[in-house]
Parts: sequence; structure tokens; C-alpha cells
Amino acid sequence: MKLLNNRTRRVGENVRALLSNILLQKKNSIVGLDNSMITITEVQPTSDLRYAKVFISCMGRNEEEVVKVLNESSNLFSKLVAKELRTKYSPKLSFFTDHSFSQALKIDNLIKPK
Repeated sequence: MKLLNNRTRRVGENVRALLSNILLQKKNSIVGLDNSMITITEVQPTSDLRYAKVFISCMGRNEEEVVKVLNESSNLFSKLVAKELRTKYSPKLSFFTDHSFSQALKIDNLIKPK
């Protein structure tokens, strides 16, 4: 993974906070997101801030299904983020499953003595 500069990291954190609020408000109006607890773990914008990878973890439903629903409505999320974000360009969002927690659990199980 490429290291992010301060501006890119700051924009990524702002997008993460905005998306979290949008999901809290709009979750019930998007078909397929009901009864699922979605956590946005990280947002990685590109250096030109035109694209961003949004990593999520989910409880209550299959993560792949939730990612599919979120990617289908990514234009809506991009528009809602663009209204609040004060940058020249607002990023086009792509959603991905965050596997870091499951990988950390595997490593932890390998390290633990039996």
C-alpha cells in the first residue's frame, strides 16, 4: 500500500465520517441494507482525490452482498458526499470488504501457544 500524505489522509477521514452519517440516516431507504450493522473501517482516496476505496465490515449479513448493494448505490453516496465535502473534486466511491480483522485473527491463532 502506498503511503498517504496528510491531505489525502485528512480527506479520507472526512469522507469516512460523512459516509458513516449518511449510512445512519439513509440505511433504511436503501433496499438490501436493512438489519445489517455496517462499519466503515477505512477510506483510501487516490492522490488526485478523484477516486476512493471504501473498506467496510458488516455484521448481520453476508459482507459480499452488502458490498454489492453499496456499489450499486455508490453514485448516490458520491453525490451526498460531494454536497458536504469542500474540495475541488469529490471522489467516486468503490466499496470493498475489509479482511484485516479476519487476517489478524488468523495471525493471533498462529501466535498463541497451544
